[in-house]
Amino acid sequence: MDKQILKVIKSIRESFGASIAIYRTGNCYQFYEILKTIYIGAEAYYDGNHVWTKIDGRFYDILGEKDISNLNIIKVEGDLIESLSKNKYSDERRKKEFGNKKI
Repeated sequence: MDKQILKVIKSIRESFGASIAIYRTGNCYQFYEILKTIYIGAEAYYDGNHVWTKIDGRFYDILGEKDISNLNIIKVEGDLIESLSKNKYSDERRKKEFGNKKI
């Protein structure tokens, strides 16, 4: 299953040029929502700055699998779901806050 998840993530990442910028700066929860539609058991975890998707005990984001054992994470539940799902960055907001900064 791990290789299939990475294949899906790679397909999403390569589907448009700004995918990394979009899903690493402001829309990481929305990336989790995409993976959740494919992998029903997916869970969202938050490190205070970024949302990680847990599938079968492994953590992923738009860049692929990541060892996040050094991060302090919490499961996304309750009010945090509402907060993160509403915190979508528009292209205009992203450009204003991040400019041409490499992500």
